[in-house]
Amino acid sequence: MASADSSVGYLRLPTVHGDSVVFVCEDDLWAVPATGGRAWRLTAGVAEASTPRFSPDGSMLAFVGSEEGPAEVYVMPAAGGEVRRLTFQAAGVCTVTGWDPSGAIVYSSDAGLGQGRRGWLHRVSPAGGLPERLDLGPAKTISYGPGGGAVIGRRISREPTPAADHQP
Repeated sequence: MASADSSVGYLRLPTVHGDSVVFVCEDDLWAVPATGGRAWRLTAGVAEASTPRFSPDGSMLAFVGSEEGPAEVYVMPAAGGEVRRLTFQAAGVCTVTGWDPSGAIVYSSDAGLGQGRRGWLHRVSPAGGLPERLDLGPAKTISYGPGGGAVIGRRISREPTPAADHQP
């Protein structure tokens, strides 16, 4: 009878910057060099940490945690250290999508929209302060390009991967 390797976990939601990879495992954030090796835990006590995203310079991580129940946005040094809660919106669904060109953390949240409503994009400074809802309509993701352009992802449900044998 084969035994399970206890050193292998369910690794998900990776974010990469340079030679650093941060991922979620066992509801915490972990870091490992991109070349492989031993991973180290970055968080403990924020319950279900998810959707980590490196800041553009790689010095900080923004992520969602649910330490006190609802999903909220947190920030911490990418090398580990103090975790700070930035939002207090009591969202049912919250996902960090990245950082905008001004250095603010961008996230999608259904806070204040009522049950079953689509999330809207918001931004909040990593230094703290009140979040700002972006006037872009319901959306889940945004990606910024050169010259001030942006692409918005509005689809809220997960899109299935097409079957390899799918014929139109």
